[in-house]
Amino acid sequence: MRVAERIGVLIVCLLAGMGSAFARQADAPLASRSLHAIVPAPDGISPSERLTSLARWSRDYAEWQAWFQQWRNTREPGWVGSRSRHPRPAPPSWLAGECPVAADEGTPLADGCRLLAEWRTEDVAATVAVAQTTTTRHQLEAPTRSVWWQHIHLDALWPMTDGKSGVFGLLGVHATIPVAGRVQMFIAPGAMLMRSPGIDGAEQWQPATDWGFSYRMATFVIPGMQRPSILHLNLAKVWVLGGPPMPAGFDSGMYLAGFSLTFRKAGD
Repeated sequence: MRVAERIGVLIVCLLAGMGSAFARQADAPLASRSLHAIVPAPDGISPSERLTSLARWSRDYAEWQAWFQQWRNTREPGWVGSRSRHPRPAPPSWLAGECPVAADEGTPLADGCRLLAEWRTEDVAATVAVAQTTTTRHQLEAPTRSVWWQHIHLDALWPMTDGKSGVFGLLGVHATIPVAGRVQMFIAPGAMLMRSPGIDGAEQWQPATDWGFSYRMATFVIPGMQRPSILHLNLAKVWVLGGPPMPAGFDSGMYLAGFSLTFRKAGD
């Protein structure tokens, strides 16, 4: 009987020890795990990437709005001709889904939703059409006004048309009036400083006068200036006004071709 009692006591002790171990394991806290590490964003874009894309679009859209207010019904002059119109930047694809959610005022999301509402209601084509119609009506109803200095051409480097004489105009000035389309005519003889070969072959400087036609080529902006400039191609007959004698055939009149610049009012 003593052997059986000992075995019974041993079994009871083992069961009690196992129960205590299970109890301690049940009371131990579970290891914490970060939710963002196991629950990815539905569109795969992290919060930091969303803030970056929203800030970039807000900046680009504000710059586009400033450009559109200035150039919506006029052409923006470039180096040669007009610049292409700036496309309106599109908002991030995820922003429309976030805007129904209420956001605190002054937060990037609230500002982005406000810009998105403007972007949705802004009809660019209709705004441009209305602005162009208004401008055209104003031009038709208002008397045509022109500033006199817009017709003054500054000439530079006019070579002789045959290219072999060594004669060219260094600097000059002339005034024109429109004839048809891009073609203009000298309203009066212009003035020019010419370099030409003398009888002895040496170079000489002489004053001259010219008259001819101008052709408007392109509008551009000179670096450092906000005022648009217009490049013209000119063909004119030139007569020397006194000075040292020239080789035979030159002083009776020569044809020179060259470029000139005129300037427009800012905003035209």
